[in-house]
Amino acid sequence: MKKATGATFKQDKFEIHYGFRIRLQETAAGKRYQVDLGRKSGRHVRKTCKTKDEAIGWAHKKSVEAGNKGITALRFSDEKKTDAVEALFLLKEFGVNLRTAAKFYAKHHQKVDETNGFGALVERYIQKKERDLKNNELRPRSFDEIQKWLKPCKEQFGHMAIDAVEPKDIDDFMDERGMLGTSRINQKRYLGGFYNWAMRTGKATANPVKRTRPVSTESHTPDIYTPSEAQEIFCKAQELRPELVPYLAVAFFAGVRPEEITRLNWQDMDLNLGEIHIRAEQSKTRSARIVTVPDNLKAWLLKYREKDGKVFPYSATTLKRWRTKVYQKAGVASIQDGARHTFATFCFALEGLDETLHRLGHTDSKMLQRHYKGLAQNRKAQAEKFFKIMPSTETKVIPLSKAGAA
Repeated sequence: MKKATGATFKQDKFEIHYGFRIRLQETAAGKRYQVDLGRKSGRHVRKTCKTKDEAIGWAHKKSVEAGNKGITALRFSDEKKTDAVEALFLLKEFGVNLRTAAKFYAKHHQKVDETNGFGALVERYIQKKERDLKNNELRPRSFDEIQKWLKPCKEQFGHMAIDAVEPKDIDDFMDERGMLGTSRINQKRYLGGFYNWAMRTGKATANPVKRTRPVSTESHTPDIYTPSEAQEIFCKAQELRPELVPYLAVAFFAGVRPEEITRLNWQDMDLNLGEIHIRAEQSKTRSARIVTVPDNLKAWLLKYREKDGKVFPYSATTLKRWRTKVYQKAGVASIQDGARHTFATFCFALEGLDETLHRLGHTDSKMLQRHYKGLAQNRKAQAEKFFKIMPSTETKVIPLSKAGAA
């Protein structure tokens, strides 16, 4: 025999149990029962249950809780009642009630330790990423970026509980540091990644980065090198730093990303088939791909190739120093990712969208369509000239192993 549940009556598709309305819902997953708990703090509160008995049980629980709160309120001393009235008066201009204010205070004054402290959890996150680095699951550059973007956050929020950091706190932090455009996007990316990890490990209940202000960015047409500028760069590279030539050739004429070139070996170059094999562990996206070698790139690689080893076996600092010197002597301004942008433009002009996407290792065509379609439209003649840039037959070839020593 079922226990009585108080006054019960049907009206359309809902019933009343313990003072709360329970509505029957038809969903794709089957019947569901929604308990309407009324409005709290200006919002409607509802609970959906799989069975009617579960919904009735929930209504009973909330009824008991409401009764207990009512009894407690009746037992308030005159001092507590006066305190509540004064608190409500102070909060009136902010449009919040006592419950909201109390929750805010509790959230921002909770005890902070290694289990919930923002600073302590950032340290644990970085330690986890360091293990990923040792296990070859993360690239050194990615690890450096994580540390770079999270260190200022730790200094700002390290004393707070992780759930106490609000979206406005993050926006104010970025505003104070003058972050705009790309830097703001990067900050949100790395901080958001930290919060996603904290949520997965049960250390945070939400990701406040998702509720920060949208970033306004301007869309600029990429700067590229003209064929004559590229020709001058290669002339100076052959003269000053021949050991840099294979790197530049793969960057300009195959469009391979700078960090991917530094991971390439000469064994990855199949010049008989005219292909560069970029393995998953070498790729930025961790997806293997094959890049076509145009005739002029094949000529450059045949002239400067080694039997084995890295295509560019030197440090990032050395690469930057040598490239800067070559560009200065060539009288050409250095453009961020200029070689890849130049390749994308001229490849698009000759080969079209799909082939350019494949060679660049992109999966989304939106960026290419937005930035390069118009840029490439009237540059077919330039593109043909660009892909005819060949090594000088007059320049004496210095074996790379000896060039480095020189």
